[in-house]
Amino acid sequence: MDNNVPGKVKLTGIPPAPRGVPQIEITFDTDANGIHNVSAVDKSTGKENKITITNDK
Repeated sequence: MDNNVPGKVKLTGIPPAPRGVPQIEITFDTDANGIHNVSAVDKSTGKENKITITNDK
């Protein structure tokens, strides 16, 4: 079985901080139709980015 990268989420605008200080919350959700929703939130700034991944073969 091959691993595939179905999509990428890039969270920009995170202020510089020492390693281990930024708190990023990642949420994965898959609905009954196999649609994947991924979100990333920087807890200190509230900046958020989301992606929806569908299986369009």
